[in-house]
Amino acid sequence: MNLRPLLPCLLFGCLPATLPAQVFDAPGGTTPGAAPPARGGASAPAAPAKPIFGQELPMLNPGSEVASWNGQNWNVADQRLFRARFEKYLAAPAATSTGDQAYRDLLLKAMKALSPTQPGGPSVAQAVALTGQAADFPIDARLCDSLNQAVYSVVLYKKNAKLLGEMNKSLAQKRKDEAWNLKISGGPTTTTPAPQTPKGGTPPPPTATQQASEFSIAGNHIKNMVEIDAARVANAAKMTVAELKAKVEFQALIVQFFLQRRFEHCILASRLYRALFEDGDAGLKLKEGSDVEKLFIQTTGVTPTVSALDSMASEAIRDVDEGVQAFVYLAERQELESASKRLSEAFVVGEYLPRVRTLAREQKEKVQDFVRQGNQLISAIDVKDYTLAEEIVETLRKTAKDFDFSKPRAAIETARSASGLHIQKARSAAIAKDDQGVADNIAQAAMIWPTNPDLKAFATQVAAYGDMNSRVLNDLDTLIAQKNYREIFREQTKYAGGVLGKPEYEQKLKAVLEEVGKVERVVMTADELAKAGDSTGAWERLEEIARDFPDDNEVNRRRAELSRKNPNFIHAITEARRHEDNARAGISLSWYLRARRAYPASLFAKQGIERLADKILPEKGGPPAPPADKPADKL
Repeated sequence: MNLRPLLPCLLFGCLPATLPAQVFDAPGGTTPGAAPPARGGASAPAAPAKPIFGQELPMLNPGSEVASWNGQNWNVADQRLFRARFEKYLAAPAATSTGDQAYRDLLLKAMKALSPTQPGGPSVAQAVALTGQAADFPIDARLCDSLNQAVYSVVLYKKNAKLLGEMNKSLAQKRKDEAWNLKISGGPTTTTPAPQTPKGGTPPPPTATQQASEFSIAGNHIKNMVEIDAARVANAAKMTVAELKAKVEFQALIVQFFLQRRFEHCILASRLYRALFEDGDAGLKLKEGSDVEKLFIQTTGVTPTVSALDSMASEAIRDVDEGVQAFVYLAERQELESASKRLSEAFVVGEYLPRVRTLAREQKEKVQDFVRQGNQLISAIDVKDYTLAEEIVETLRKTAKDFDFSKPRAAIETARSASGLHIQKARSAAIAKDDQGVADNIAQAAMIWPTNPDLKAFATQVAAYGDMNSRVLNDLDTLIAQKNYREIFREQTKYAGGVLGKPEYEQKLKAVLEEVGKVERVVMTADELAKAGDSTGAWERLEEIARDFPDDNEVNRRRAELSRKNPNFIHAITEARRHEDNARAGISLSWYLRARRAYPASLFAKQGIERLADKILPEKGGPPAPPADKPADKL
């Protein structure tokens, strides 16, 4: 069984509890939460189904350890959130206390209580009692209590189903009685005396009064039988709907446990499901063709079932156990790079499993320093601090036998050679009094290796003469005074060389580049949204950043281009803001709602609706009074 396609889901903790792509089939073929039909017979337009995680399911390339998710590629081991979480685990003590062992014993006993091989068969009551005790331990996070609540819901459903069944039996007997009474009512009525038949003559026909009386009695019996049949059908429908709802809720909890990597809870919930629902219906009630169904089908090769989740959880536990064993062996051989990878893989899948949590801190310490220094090496290369990177590479070579130092060493040597070459060209340009050549080569050297000691020394020499630097610094002061940050950003390489050795100007340039960098990130995000067809979302991003940078040419140019593509939405937002500023909350709210209809994902519309909703319908107190200087809106 291949669990690799599920690895990115497990890494994220792993799906939100609501499982946005997991859609269950509702009774009667409707989707839960669907909008009701509009009045007058017109049906509301069906909302398009949203795929899981936005664009696509996350998939992992096991060869390169690169995951593709929502159009982005990232390395599992280099992901910052994962690195921080993994380092926290390495520094944590082993979960071997008496309480931790008692918790694991309770879960193991609960699993055994649900085993078909135990004397008397599976005992749901015993398992629920054990999980109720386990819920009090902090590591459980009250998940066992959620499981017990689900079991209690099933018990209530069965109790209600039993009552409805007994009610239907009683109704069946009443119908039988009514049918008998109807049959009897077909004879002469007892309310009116039958006419005397003369001897040897024919009986007289029934009078009109007798016929009306007999018809009324028969009609009442038929009416009662129809009402009884309708009540029985309604009760049967209630039982069917209640059973489906109970199964769907329980199955959703099982899937949630699996995707949260709580594999022991997943196994417990699966076995409780089979013990509670004895009709053999173990198929997951997933919407046919949904992304979640496809995900499980690709992993298991068959239609997803509760048993499949049970076996996949057991397989994950076995895989984690083997990963930890491999880590221990590799750590003893001082092959710390491979050991850290095997432990990180086991941690991704089984963060909460006993084999991972009980690993001794002494064993984890063998790779803790290696992992921390490895992360520091990645950060040093990212910021181009090759001096620090070279020191870390030498340290890792001595501590780990299998450390592959070829790539970082190649990056360091390449940066040293390239930066030194530009510094030499800058010296030659300075001799030739080529100020522009000096500035260009210093900028290139600074981009390659900002902390190069030779670069700082050369910058100090150039600053002694001061002619070129003075002009660069004067230009920088002028542009800052004019708030022409975009021009500084375009010529940052020139100014980066000019401010070397001057902490005051370095801080100024850094602040300017950080401000423009914020704008550039928003502009890049807006461009990506526009390429993806979301021009309205791109306009919103630019409109938001324009509040802080109203004079930025790139932002204003893109805003103008996008405004022509979304005139209705922008008009609605503009009108809503105008009426909101004039304290006309009702009209403003209607414009915000119109904007949201034009673009449902609008952040401006959502914020505006929330603000006005708090003003119009505050949670505490009475309705807000209109301002004293303005009359209340007339809607």
